[in-house]
Amino acid sequence: MLKTRIHFSTGYAETAAGTLQVRVGDRLLPQAINVVLPGAGGQPRLAARLEVVDGIPQCREITISSVEDGREVKQLDLRAIGVAEMVEEVFAAFATRIILEEDGSITAVKEAGERPHIETVRAIAETRKGKGARKITQAFLEEVAAIYSENAGQNPTQAVQRAFDVSPRMAGNYIRKARDLGLLPEVTDGRRRS
Repeated sequence: MLKTRIHFSTGYAETAAGTLQVRVGDRLLPQAINVVLPGAGGQPRLAARLEVVDGIPQCREITISSVEDGREVKQLDLRAIGVAEMVEEVFAAFATRIILEEDGSITAVKEAGERPHIETVRAIAETRKGKGARKITQAFLEEVAAIYSENAGQNPTQAVQRAFDVSPRMAGNYIRKARDLGLLPEVTDGRRRS
């Protein structure tokens, strides 16, 4: 079996030979995809490992490294990574649509064109939305409290938001739950109570 590679304007994504195909809705997706943006013109190199975990396409690893004779990795490089968009676009590029299921066999086809691609991106985004919800455990809330405390002098809510890739409202919910458990002090008018 051969690996499958799809080239993009800035790099490529590939699956290893024999990569398992998993069902996500009415599509088959590779269980794992490696993405490489080699870093042209001295820009840092980006490598990512995408996987389908429990039926949800996810980014499981990102590595950014300086290339030989290239510039250092900067904050702007981290900000430039659109993880959700990368996951959705790359998996959509490899997706096939299931058209027939009978006698334990699945027939799937690769659809061409912009419209099927957009539909697949939307379907993957929908699958990712709201599923795989984070379990709010004592250990998780301790992590929230630690991040909040480490950033108390700046914007601690925003630090929690960024750390867990959630909305400001969800970050506030995590912080409130950590306070309810006594992991963080109460606040009045944005200031901690002693």
